[in-house]
This record gives sequence, structure tokens and C-alpha cells, in this order.
Amino acid sequence: MTPAPATSPEPAVPARPPADPEDIDVLYLAGQRPAEKGEWLVITGVDGLPGSVFTACILPAGDRHGRGGDVLVRLGRADRADQLEPETIDVSVWAVIASRPVPVAAWERQDPDGWPERIRPTAAFAMGTLTALEEHGAGLGARDRVDLDAAAALATPGVPPRLTFGPAPER
Repeated sequence: MTPAPATSPEPAVPARPPADPEDIDVLYLAGQRPAEKGEWLVITGVDGLPGSVFTACILPAGDRHGRGGDVLVRLGRADRADQLEPETIDVSVWAVIASRPVPVAAWERQDPDGWPERIRPTAAFAMGTLTALEEHGAGLGARDRVDLDAAAALATPGVPPRLTFGPAPER
């Protein structure tokens, strides 16, 4: 699929793929440019091995919310005046922990065709870490909705304090 020109009013990344209304293979998004304001993907399945499962759901522009325990990918246009590459994108992986989006990793000026495989190991690591925290009793805030665009602007790296320890044991 040919990427849409930068002046296109419609985003090149579709809200839903033609084949499946729920989850999509993230590799389907390779080569496509995100909307002007960027895209948020909720990772629904990922295996660390290249070419294996890597699925996500694209959050619609009017409902960009995450919940505790979510692993997300943020895609943004890398349109900068000093940019030498003709079309690159910025990609970041996030985890929502205790009502906070936490930045996990970020890559600037990525090739639109290669970013999914570049971020796969990080997304798999983040999902595994959140699963392990949850299995050990950490309260990730799964019922709390977080406005991703607003909260991401204020986000700081790091696991929220006392998350992994939970409440003090009763004596």
C-alpha cells in the first residue's frame, strides 16, 4: 500500500482494517503514515519472535483512553524542518500503570516500513512485565480510564511508587 501524501486531509492509517473489525496485525500498518495528530494503538497480543503474533486495536481520535495494564504504541509524524529523510515516523511504547501512562521506550525518525519489528521486543517485554506485576498482586488500575493525549504530555518515566509492594501486610 502506498503511503498517503503529507498534505492528505484523511489519515493514511485506517481506523479499522478491512479484514477484522477488532484487532489488526501491526505489520499491516507498516508503510502507512499516521494521522496529523498521531495514532494510539492498544497492543492486544505480541510474541517477541520476529514474524509471529503482533496485534493491536487502533483507538479512534475521539476516544483515546487507556486502562491500567494496557501496553500502547504511539505513532507520530516526524515532519521536522531539519529532517533529511523524506518520510519517517516517531514511535513510542507506553504502559498504563495505576492511572498513569508510563513511557517505556521511544524511537525517532523510523522507517515507516520497519518500525513494527523494531518495537516488537519492547512491546513483548512491557506486556510480560505488566502481567508479572499483576500476578504478584500489583494494582494496575484496570478500571480507571486515562486520557492518553492529556496524560502523556505530563508523563514521567518510572513505575509509580509502592506499586510492586502493595499495601503493608497485616500483623
